[in-house]
Amino acid sequence: MNKRWKQIVGFILPMLVLSGCIQDLEKAPSKEKKVGPDEVVVQTTNNQLSDNYYRSVIRDGKYQLAASASVDNNLTSSGNSQAYEEGLLRISKKIFPTDQYFLQEGQIIDEDTMTSWLGRETKDNPDGLNPVLEEDQTSETTTENAQAANDQAENQSTTNEQVVVDAAATPIYLAQIMEKDIMVEDGDNFKMGGIVVGLAMNSEYSYTDANGVVHKQEISMGELRERGKAYANIIVGRLRNTKELRSVPIVVGIFKQAPSTSVVGGSYVLSGVSREGNYVSDWTEHNDVRVALPVAKDAEGNDQYKYFDDFSNQIINFFPNLNGVSGEGLYVDGALASLKINIVSQFYQQTEITALTQQVTDSAQKNLPEGVNIEITINSAAGVESYIGRQAGAKEFQTHIFQ
Repeated sequence: MNKRWKQIVGFILPMLVLSGCIQDLEKAPSKEKKVGPDEVVVQTTNNQLSDNYYRSVIRDGKYQLAASASVDNNLTSSGNSQAYEEGLLRISKKIFPTDQYFLQEGQIIDEDTMTSWLGRETKDNPDGLNPVLEEDQTSETTTENAQAANDQAENQSTTNEQVVVDAAATPIYLAQIMEKDIMVEDGDNFKMGGIVVGLAMNSEYSYTDANGVVHKQEISMGELRERGKAYANIIVGRLRNTKELRSVPIVVGIFKQAPSTSVVGGSYVLSGVSREGNYVSDWTEHNDVRVALPVAKDAEGNDQYKYFDDFSNQIINFFPNLNGVSGEGLYVDGALASLKINIVSQFYQQTEITALTQQVTDSAQKNLPEGVNIEITINSAAGVESYIGRQAGAKEFQTHIFQ
């Protein structure tokens, strides 16, 4: 999640909870358990903001961060980071409903293990999932230069940038692993009910030749899919060695990372479930596409985005000095599933922001599709000025102006 959305969430969610704007706010008594030989107090959050969210497991009064959180994030953009987690949770909720399961950040794959798995396979790192570099990558480069390049590449084995000596160099395919633990009540305790793992795959790789020239080459969808499936089976097999994971469902999502130059993030192309055993045996295709809005007027299928053009034109005509109106639409199986819009204003006065927010709300109600999650932020050089949002099942937009 990028800095802007963290800021929005930090301000918006408390406001919406207090004002009753979040749909289906469910209050339930905090469930408190004692588990383990040291009598660690385990409880869950009191409020479930809506059925879109899991209630969180808390241990000794603290939220448990992922054990791998300190591992360098190899995703190429903030858009990829946000799409990676959002998509994994969408996959998770189809297998583990939020009204039956709880969530804690991944505690099985620790930092050292994560670093090892994301690295290249070498003599010192036999568990590395990314392929080993060949010792002799090109006959045109001296052995000394090749060895130096290989040494440097191994030192950077968990990054997307590779330093090698030949355009035929083996790429880094697997960029990141994300783990979410799904918990279920078990009498007076919580136990592992399942685990969800996201595999972020590179769609392109970069390398530097012997002359210092940087090259980028696309990784085909076919190769990405096949390697992603292979990595999924290897990781499931390794996770099954953990006692508490021997008989629980393991869900794996394969995420295609968008290039670093892309305005929008990537999307999931496959997900699979291993209900038992060391392999994923049940794969599902995903037809998810993220679209940067507005699209070019001469782009194919431009008519399906007319709703955004109508909305944007009304806003620009109302305040012609706006710096821009842009958006990102997530399409699932050809249908719009969610929409995020960013409006950049050069105005600061409260009355101006209020008028703009009112006009944006009116235009959104009139022009934007129903039945999808919509988030609209109005920003200035000073930060977020106002927020307009509507959940998929709601009829009216909720707004807040930051003063």
